[in-house]
Amino acid sequence: LVLFAETRMGLQTLLDKTMDFLSIVGLKLNADKCFTVGIKGQPKQKCTVLEAQSFCVGSREIPTLKRTDEWKYLGIHFTASGRVRCNPAEDIGPKLQRLSEAPLKPQQRLFALRTVLIPQLYHKLSLGSVTIGVLRKTDKLIRFYVRRWLNLPSDVPIAFVHAPPKCGGLGIPSLRWVAPMLRLRRLSNIKWPHLVQSEEASSFIEAEKQRARGRLIAEQNELLSRPAIEKYWANRLYLSVDGGGLREAGHYGPQHGWVSQPTRLLTGKEYLDGIRLRINALPTKSRTTRGRHELERQCRAGCDAPETTNHIMQKCYRSHGRRVARHNCVVNRIKRGLEERGCVVIAEPSLQCESGLNKPDLVVLRQNHIDVIDVQVVTDGHSMDEAHQRKINRYDRPDIRTELRRRFEAAGDIEFHSATLNWRGIWSGQSVKRLIAKGLLSKYDSHIISVQVMRGSLGCFRQFMYLSGFSRDWT
Repeated sequence: LVLFAETRMGLQTLLDKTMDFLSIVGLKLNADKCFTVGIKGQPKQKCTVLEAQSFCVGSREIPTLKRTDEWKYLGIHFTASGRVRCNPAEDIGPKLQRLSEAPLKPQQRLFALRTVLIPQLYHKLSLGSVTIGVLRKTDKLIRFYVRRWLNLPSDVPIAFVHAPPKCGGLGIPSLRWVAPMLRLRRLSNIKWPHLVQSEEASSFIEAEKQRARGRLIAEQNELLSRPAIEKYWANRLYLSVDGGGLREAGHYGPQHGWVSQPTRLLTGKEYLDGIRLRINALPTKSRTTRGRHELERQCRAGCDAPETTNHIMQKCYRSHGRRVARHNCVVNRIKRGLEERGCVVIAEPSLQCESGLNKPDLVVLRQNHIDVIDVQVVTDGHSMDEAHQRKINRYDRPDIRTELRRRFEAAGDIEFHSATLNWRGIWSGQSVKRLIAKGLLSKYDSHIISVQVMRGSLGCFRQFMYLSGFSRDWT
């Protein structure tokens, strides 16, 4: 409870009336928890001074605070000069250190940071006094601990840390943009009727709203909402070299559950490797020699190509066996899910057509209808929706339709589908949505398949690194 008065006598009268009212409802003031601040203006010096004045609660005198004394009201610290500048870095720093020392998996640390530690600061940042420089310093401290927990190199894009998981990032809020946005929202929601009659209060709120709005301008765009901030970080991520392969990550949300939620699907080490794979931070020659073009970058297996993550996952002969196993793992998962739904599934049937031999991965028979599904794990940097459509066009031909009807004696419709992902475990939006809409895949299985592709890609990388030999000459 805060009481204001212009004179000493007026404040004492308010105290007496407050005590009388509280006594009627069975309450009383505790003088040990009360204090007063006497502020007196000095017009000639254009400043204010504190004036020591005594006030009483009943028969007890209330202490008077000095200019350097602080008090806390609704979670915000004040002095006689106004709000105390808060430093969120000093507040969250010890908590980050304790979280680092706790026996937790890295995904559990990120979950606690995202849902507990950072939201604890929102109230102070939205109502307190904080500068942009302090917010940037706090973000830098948070990113330091995130890189430390995930063993990420220092040149990983900043946008990867702050972009939302549904867009390919880690989803750690950036206080530089979130704090002004929360303050503007709080001020905009104030609808007290008496503010209209108080010009000073109205002008103060409008000035604070304009100040917060000015802090939310980035590249001539206003980031006035959380979706706008998320879009800003996602665009920055996609413009980076390492984040370009995540450009289509936002087309389907459930595939990113393993990034943002603690799960038993992955051990701590698998999660660390999966995050590095996701942002192209695995230690390949091309990745570790950036900026040093004089160093040799050719594939250590003897391939006539630079040793990039994409080359290891998709082309190098060393990882061929693991690529086949990754593909088969996806096929088996889809096949098992369809059989649990009561469908008849034929794996890799040989269809002898006019155009030659065709072997789609799965042919599904259900209610006299035929669904053909072919699985592919493609490279990044290209449109996966176009790869999905090319795969459909590859099988959607009259001679294949004729052979399917003859072979399986089905008079119903024949539809062709593809299960298209890239080696980072990102689904083609059109592919996964079509499979789910047709009842050929569940959202849970799509999440599991995304994790399996990520694991399979890590298996390709491990086999590439563990095998020896420098030549592809098998003669």
